[in-house]
Amino acid sequence: MKTTTAAWLAGMLVIVTAGSLAAHHSLSQFDTTTAVTVKGTIVRFELINPHSIIFVDEKRADGQIQRWAVDGPASVQLSRLGINKDAVKAGDVIEVCGYVTKEGVESQRTISTEPISLSLKATTPKTMTGKIMNAEMVVMPDGKKQTWSDYGQHLCLGPDFHDFHK
Repeated sequence: MKTTTAAWLAGMLVIVTAGSLAAHHSLSQFDTTTAVTVKGTIVRFELINPHSIIFVDEKRADGQIQRWAVDGPASVQLSRLGINKDAVKAGDVIEVCGYVTKEGVESQRTISTEPISLSLKATTPKTMTGKIMNAEMVVMPDGKKQTWSDYGQHLCLGPDFHDFHK
């Protein structure tokens, strides 16, 4: 009887959490019909969970700066790809290809920088905000193309990319 109850409870737990797990990786808030490419200078790279975030400043043709908050994989996923906190740093120039939020969806991400690092200088802002992008591919400072996320339409990754989710 105890085994049956435990199995039933375990099954219910899987069913109850399955929706939130699927929703976590939903791209429904992003326009995945159009890939957007941004080239800019890294302002900050945070290995936080559930997603890493790269803040990138793009200098537009009109001279204005657009700050992007580029969502990426969790720190453990980046570690599996051989990417650690020193892979990119403030001042590096990267190119990011991904998807921006749909019209009508919150398009800005703000994070607090205080609890993340104790080594921040007093001049570092306490929060950072940028326009949200879900990155699919990043061209690293050394020119190497790096898959950043394989969720989406794969408009950034090319026809030979194999999606292990399908």
